[in-house]
Amino acid sequence: MAKRILRVENLKTTFFTDEGGDPAVDNVSFHLDEKETLAIVGESGCGKTVTSLSILRLIPYPPGKITDGRIYYSDRDLLSLSEKEMRAIRGNDISMIFQEPMTSLNPVFTVGAQIMESLIVHQNMSKADARKRAIEMIRLVGIPAPEKCVDYYPHQLSGGMRQRIMIAMALACRPKILIADEPTTALDVTVQAQILRLMIELKEKTGTAIILITHDLGIVAQIADRVNVMYAGETVESADVRSIFREPLHPYTVGLLKSLPKINEERDKLYNIKGAVPSPKNYPQGCRFSPRCERAAEKCRSQKPGLFAVGEGRCVRCWLYEDKEGKGVKNDG
Repeated sequence: MAKRILRVENLKTTFFTDEGGDPAVDNVSFHLDEKETLAIVGESGCGKTVTSLSILRLIPYPPGKITDGRIYYSDRDLLSLSEKEMRAIRGNDISMIFQEPMTSLNPVFTVGAQIMESLIVHQNMSKADARKRAIEMIRLVGIPAPEKCVDYYPHQLSGGMRQRIMIAMALACRPKILIADEPTTALDVTVQAQILRLMIELKEKTGTAIILITHDLGIVAQIADRVNVMYAGETVESADVRSIFREPLHPYTVGLLKSLPKINEERDKLYNIKGAVPSPKNYPQGCRFSPRCERAAEKCRSQKPGLFAVGEGRCVRCWLYEDKEGKGVKNDG
């Protein structure tokens, strides 16, 4: 049985304004095992990125703050650690590929220097050894002439190469967990395919577990083992990737899958879920998806559903799957 290396329990991250606190992530739980890829999916504004930043305690305060829950990495509660202890974990044990590679790299330093920084800080390497590792990582992510590329500045590289450099930076210290936040955003389809293939190959070579943040279900089908579907700051469905695609349960998951174009299907226009994700200031009283749901009943609009267990390792937040006692079953995904 695979070792569990990350547990997120009842995580709540709130952003405060003059009008009060608004939960962008609300009571979210999941786990990650060694060498596993967990995809967290949903529309923009559902809380995916805030969840990933909360794991690394990178929520800017003010206005954001983790107000409840626990995050365990190898049985260490990350929320109880000092900032110095967290800095030793960030980039070393848990790394992150941030959105927008065009702006995530520092334009005044070479890409080699930016890869070397984490190696010198976390691995206590000399500059010479760190440079060798940087060249090795650039070669590993498939960039030609790594001995030259190590001295390039970000503006000298294409978007796809910058994304590969971001991956090289994240994997330089050989972390146990890699959080990839929209790793193929703004890249053309051929480069997207290369990046996905690269992530699969690196996972096999290094054994790194991956949390993939995305709204692209096509990517999820290719790379994920399990899926957490998020909506309006909550987990609404969690299951293995085959179950999600073969038999989606939550109406939101069904809608996401229906919106995917199919080669063998003729349509006048693509399906879309009506409405938009509500702001944390305006969450509905009952099920947060009920205003957009085609199957919503009066109970959905007035009472908030719990997270119901519907099989081994699978749960869904919907009154359609209420258990016999009518109580939600807390499940860590």
